[in-house]
Amino acid sequence: MQPSPPPTELVPSERAVVLLSCVLSALGSGLLVATHALWPDLRSRARRLLLFLSLADLLSAASYFYGVLQDFAGPSWDCVLQGALSTFANTSSFFWTVAIALYLYLSIVRAARGPRTDRLLWAFHVVSWGVPLVITVAAVALKKIGYDASDVSVGWCWIDLEAKDHVLWMLLTGKLWEMLAYVLLPLLYLLVRKHINRAGIGNTFQGGANCIMFVLCTRAVRTRLFSLCCCCCSSQPPTKSPAGTPKAPAPSKPGESQESQGTPGDLPST
Repeated sequence: MQPSPPPTELVPSERAVVLLSCVLSALGSGLLVATHALWPDLRSRARRLLLFLSLADLLSAASYFYGVLQDFAGPSWDCVLQGALSTFANTSSFFWTVAIALYLYLSIVRAARGPRTDRLLWAFHVVSWGVPLVITVAAVALKKIGYDASDVSVGWCWIDLEAKDHVLWMLLTGKLWEMLAYVLLPLLYLLVRKHINRAGIGNTFQGGANCIMFVLCTRAVRTRLFSLCCCCCSSQPPTKSPAGTPKAPAPSKPGESQESQGTPGDLPST
């Protein structure tokens, strides 16, 4: 058995850039999670999907940060753990990104609402969490995740390069889903763009599409907008007397006929 090649040397600037990127990614994902937790009245379906994507990105950033900071020099149990967590989180992030694009397509183009979207959300959970979990467990059980000498990563552990089928497992644990995302995401957004262009709207409806998803599709926002419109319409109260009681009807004019002053049951004299 040939000895393993020496690890790829990482200069401090590369390591610093990766660590900074992990910190910024974790801060952004944490902020999205915090806003979702602080304002429960704004938890729409689209924002819930964004929450799950943020959780996957947060776990991915934390695992990468640990791997780069630890600077593994060889196989170890925490190397395998870090590689498994990053594999699961990164793969799940790709699935959730495609799920959000698919949800936008179905909501805007297909006008999917109600129970259909509820079933769709359950399908998103099964696929976006279940498929990465099965792949990661299989990779760990078959001992495919381990030390890669930073040859295909920047300091963290991923697929063990000593495995004969390591290229296949690189595809299954990330690269295949990454390439599919690069194909599906532009396709779905182009379909949404084509649907918008059919209305005569074109580029000017980009903000409108965001409004549909994050304003009109949010029940709390719709309620507040409706209440605001009602307040504006009823801003002028009816005229009242100084005492607060309605004014009495105005007296009749001298020229009015006797018939108009009589009761409805009175008949004119002949």
